[in-house]
Amino acid sequence: MNKYFVGYVTLRGITSVTDTQAKKLTHLNLAFAPMKDGETFMELNDRQLHEIARIRRANPRLAILVSTGGGGDRGHGEATSTPEGLDKLTESTLRLVREYDLDGIDCDWEFPGDTGIIEEKYQHTALFRDYRRKLDALGAVTGKKYWLTTAAGAGEWYLNRTEIGKSHEYLDFVNLMTYDSNTDSTIAGHHTHLYESKFPGCPRIQSADHNIRIMVEAGVPIEKILIGCAFYSHRWDNVPDVNHGVYQPTPWKNMFGPSYTEIALKYEKQMDYVKYWDEDACAPYLYNGSTFISYDDPLSVRLKCEYALKHNMAGAFYWVHESDAGSVLFDQMYDTLSLGK
Repeated sequence: MNKYFVGYVTLRGITSVTDTQAKKLTHLNLAFAPMKDGETFMELNDRQLHEIARIRRANPRLAILVSTGGGGDRGHGEATSTPEGLDKLTESTLRLVREYDLDGIDCDWEFPGDTGIIEEKYQHTALFRDYRRKLDALGAVTGKKYWLTTAAGAGEWYLNRTEIGKSHEYLDFVNLMTYDSNTDSTIAGHHTHLYESKFPGCPRIQSADHNIRIMVEAGVPIEKILIGCAFYSHRWDNVPDVNHGVYQPTPWKNMFGPSYTEIALKYEKQMDYVKYWDEDACAPYLYNGSTFISYDDPLSVRLKCEYALKHNMAGAFYWVHESDAGSVLFDQMYDTLSLGK
């Protein structure tokens, strides 16, 4: 089975995708096209169109998808609450696919049920179904393959709020967000670890391995799941100096930390942080006696990609491209997935 290597890039960061990188990717997701008045909205300027054309020239086989919604976007639920709204939303997304000659849709509804409306569980399935039907109809006219994927939350909560065990049948694959697993938390700890840590104090089971296994148990074939890598970090401040801050209580919740580029060039080398490695969790972290930073590094992404190969997963993906300016994590993922062979 050929492995997928999928990247997310923001529209403002699209210039950071080099020709060499474009040749290595199988899919590139343009993030984001948010909801606006019940429709998917994305307007590319001349520079962005120029960059997409350049990327296509570098790799004509690369599938470029529009990623709808994204973190904090709450428009999917309201838009899909009626059949008319669902049709309006999906038609607007298909217009973007046709207008910009894209290769499909990555539905990034974050997340069904966030509004407290239980019915969104079924609206989520209906959205996938309608996208699949309309993309297939478009493909019948153009003779082209159109992809439909999703960015899925990792954890029991996501399985309870969706029908992903059944609705995956409409999808080509699932990007399982095996990161952000310790967010909105006043417990400092790993957010993108492969296995469970043995340090005490972890608020819940939340490793990539666990979340992959429960998704498979819910009915999603492992051959359709991609493991996720984080090119960014989370940080906690005022963390007690116990076990170098791992799973220690803090006065405040986490916030986004530095990009991997900043970590590699500054935090690991020029600042007062010490880098540690959790052997059990297969995860790096930084600590300076007060601030704790969780992230992925070349070793952790290699181990994740090796895990994907060992378990016959569909491949691996990352968020977000411009946070790895040196292509360090990107190249490690590509090399480990052996896509160059």
